Amino acid sequence: MKKLGVYLIVVVVLLSGTGLAQGAVVSSYWRRMEAGFPNQVTVYGLLKEYQYPYAEVKVQIPQLIGALDQQWQAQFNTELATKIEAFAQEIMDLGAEVYAEYGDGVVMPYSAFVDYEVKTNHGGLLSLAITAYSFTGGAHGMTHIDYINLDLTTGHTISFADLFPTDDELSRVASIISEKIAQEPDAFFIDQFTPGLFEPDQGFYLQGDQVIVCFGLYELAPYVAGIQEFAVSAP
Repeated sequence: MKKLGVYLIVVVVLLSGTGLAQGAVVSSYWRRMEAGFPNQVTVYGLLKEYQYPYAEVKVQIPQLIGALDQQWQAQFNTELATKIEAFAQEIMDLGAEVYAEYGDGVVMPYSAFVDYEVKTNHGGLLSLAITAYSFTGGAHGMTHIDYINLDLTTGHTISFADLFPTDDELSRVASIISEKIAQEPDAFFIDQFTPGLFEPDQGFYLQGDQVIVCFGLYELAPYVAGIQEFAVSAP
């Protein structure tokens, strides 16, 4: 399934003139995750549904309200909606092509479903997980999850490297993953996880005082094992 690519959104500065150095921002994330106050920004779902003989689509598009910078908020909401609607349109177009060729011979209509979950919304931090499922024939559909992690006080998109900036920290996270693999060796494709296996756009979300490091279908384990998640506490 084609990724939504929502993590590619360019997040502009939400509050200019904060004067925070990058090092100060990074060092505060863990503390703010644990003890931050609720944000004034909230998230609501914009529902879009389409039903055709060849395709069934239902998407919940997360949209922000309450940001101090209304221009940034409008741009963020528009770009995210555009990407999710493009994903839904792609599935509908594929279904229409097959239906035009085979008509009622199509066994099952194509389908696309998108939903989201707010993982963290406090301490000036916002973490979203956007789940996209598509079925275009075959034995089963495919699920992909995109993660958006924002520092709302600066407009900075929080990256995996922001939270684990050193080789020692990457090794610590890799060890946590390896420990879980060792507990269920038959459930994974590999025997040990090494820091070099992290992707530049490594998926993760913030929850409570932990970072949940995520791997998609087939990345570390078979389809039946689902999305793999590993909880990492503060250093």
